[in-house]
Amino acid sequence: MKNKILKITDKIFDTLYQNIESVKSFKIISTSLVLIFLFSLFLIFLNNIFTLPRILSNQFSQNYFFAVEIVFMLLLAVEIIEMVLVLPQSITDSIAKQFEIFSLILLRQGFKEFSYIKLPIEIENASIPASHLLSDIFGALIIFAGVLVFSKMQKHRKITNSEKENKSFISAKKALALIMILTFIGIGIYDVTLYISHRQTFRFFQMFYTALIFTDILVVIIALRYSHLYCVVFRNTAFALATILIRFALSLPRFFDATMGIIAIIFVIGISFIYNRFMFERNLKD
Repeated sequence: MKNKILKITDKIFDTLYQNIESVKSFKIISTSLVLIFLFSLFLIFLNNIFTLPRILSNQFSQNYFFAVEIVFMLLLAVEIIEMVLVLPQSITDSIAKQFEIFSLILLRQGFKEFSYIKLPIEIENASIPASHLLSDIFGALIIFAGVLVFSKMQKHRKITNSEKENKSFISAKKALALIMILTFIGIGIYDVTLYISHRQTFRFFQMFYTALIFTDILVVIIALRYSHLYCVVFRNTAFALATILIRFALSLPRFFDATMGIIAIIFVIGISFIYNRFMFERNLKD
């Protein structure tokens, strides 16, 4: 029964992966984002010049940077789906993607801060947004560099020498990935519903990263079936902790969020370095 369910989830995931990760899909997504961005700018322009129907004017700000916020939100949604899709391939690729998303969130915050700076610029009114902007962009830059270092350190070793067990582990992660995609869609629909009905929305990315923590812990537990090596267990558990650090960073005030993100990327780089040394020493003994 279990094998039958995993075969079904394998097929669904593989079909989804091929459709989303194709060149055609990325062209459609890119074109859609451009059109949404231009249409948002047009609606904001109309909202500034004319009185739009209440159903539209209530949803759109008169600030043109609101269009940037919309398109970045959608871009981050695409990145999250990609992150979930790489989970079955490699835990380390998924972790790298988490940091990529966090760096993009910092850049998005930077754009948002710029919208608070009014022209002509007055030092007393621009100092706080400018300091937040600098914190966001330099924090994102350091994490960007950290992702490059982290990715280059990965050896992508299989945690088991059995091909059958390796396929079983990948199938389990595919099932988890499908659950995460459904969770992501559910959270997104609920948040949009709250926004449209003018009720208090929650912080979408914080909510998703909270769900991601439990997914990472599940991966750690499932991986125990295939490897009891101390270094593998430690690495996977530490990566789950890194997700908690990112989630923590998303809840911190400005300056501290970027700092915590930098600490988190340094942490996973350190874990990868020590893990590689562990595996190298173990191979020498073997």
